[in-house]
Amino acid sequence: MLAVHWTPVSNTKSVLKNGITKSKNGLYCFPLTGIRSLDRWWIHFFNQKYSTRKRKKYNGIIFRIKQEDLPAYFGSWPGATTRHDFEKEITSIKALGTEYRETLLWRLGELLARNLNLNTSIWGHEKETEIFLKLADLEIQKSPKAFVQKTADINFMTYALEDYQIVLTKSIAANRILKVLPQGDEFGRVHRLRKKLRY
Repeated sequence: MLAVHWTPVSNTKSVLKNGITKSKNGLYCFPLTGIRSLDRWWIHFFNQKYSTRKRKKYNGIIFRIKQEDLPAYFGSWPGATTRHDFEKEITSIKALGTEYRETLLWRLGELLARNLNLNTSIWGHEKETEIFLKLADLEIQKSPKAFVQKTADINFMTYALEDYQIVLTKSIAANRILKVLPQGDEFGRVHRLRKKLRY
C-alpha cells in the first residue's frame, strides 16, 4: 500500500536527506488514493486546526508501507493523535489491506442501509457492521463493478476516508521515499530539490 506523509515545505529538504522521523506514538501517514482533493484533505485540516497560526504549505512524502513498519493503527484520527494512547493492532500488510477494503465496504453498506430506510439506531455496532457488510456484499454480487465504481467516486471516497489515517511503528528511511507530492502545482521547486539531494 502506498502512503503519504505531509510535512511543511520548510522540512522537505531534511526529510529527503534523513527520512521521515516518527513521533512518540509512531509515524502518521495516510492512504494514497490518487484522488487529489482527498489526498490533500489533511493539509486543509492542519491549517484549520491551527487557524490562529500562519497557514503553512506542505509537501507530501510518498512511500510504500512494508511489513517492517508494522504493527500499525488504521482508523479515524479522533482518539489516535500524538496526545492519546492507542493500540496498533494491525500486524501484517494483508491485514492492513483487509481493514482498508472493509472500511470502504462498511461505508457502502451504510449508504445502502440509508437508502433502504433501515433504522440503524436500534442496532449495536457489531450488528450494524454485520448488516452493512452483508448489504455491500449483496450489492457487489448483483453488480460486480459497483465496488470499483465507488472507489473511483470522489464523493464516496471522501465520505469514507477523509479523516482516516495510518500510524506506523517505525521511521521511514530516506531511500524509501518514492516521490514528493506538492500541495499545489509547485512541481519545479520540488523536482529541483529532489535532484539536488541525489548522491
